[in-house]
Amino acid sequence: MSEQTTQQTHEIGDLPAEAMRRGEDSEHQVVHAMKRHATPAFPIFYNRKERRLVQEQLVAELAQGFEHRRKAVGMALETRLHSIREACNHVLVTGKTHLRQQRLEYFGDVLRQVERRMSELADDFLRDADQRFTRLEQYKSEEIRAREKQRLEKSIDGFLGTLDSLMDEFSSIIHEHIDHGRNEA
Repeated sequence: MSEQTTQQTHEIGDLPAEAMRRGEDSEHQVVHAMKRHATPAFPIFYNRKERRLVQEQLVAELAQGFEHRRKAVGMALETRLHSIREACNHVLVTGKTHLRQQRLEYFGDVLRQVERRMSELADDFLRDADQRFTRLEQYKSEEIRAREKQRLEKSIDGFLGTLDSLMDEFSSIIHEHIDHGRNEA
């Protein structure tokens, strides 16, 4: 199996372990290289300048191995963090959708019940008011008829205005004290 195929089969959860394995491989190669060059095979041919050059190269190779390991672990952790962030966002969006659906259904049902009840009250009141308007004709005094008509019209305006006000107050409940999370950074 090629290294590329092996690399593609690793799951996101395995990336930190894979990064550590690769880092250890790099470290092993660096240590092996250091052991290989620690004692020169032909010490007679190495002078100080050559020895210093070999040591500098070993240090550079070691530093490169550590840098490679640091980058690999960093990439694996960043990938894992991104995956977790995506999973959390998914849970948040689906949860909010479900809650909003429940809220919509609840308030829709309650609003419909309130509207029906308000309509029943208005119908009863207006039927009674209509009967009272009919009775106005029974009054012989024009003054009494005018005053009673004025009082009845005021009563109708007040009642219907109160119903409208109650419906507005009910509708405003939906928007009261709700944190929509818009103050997030």
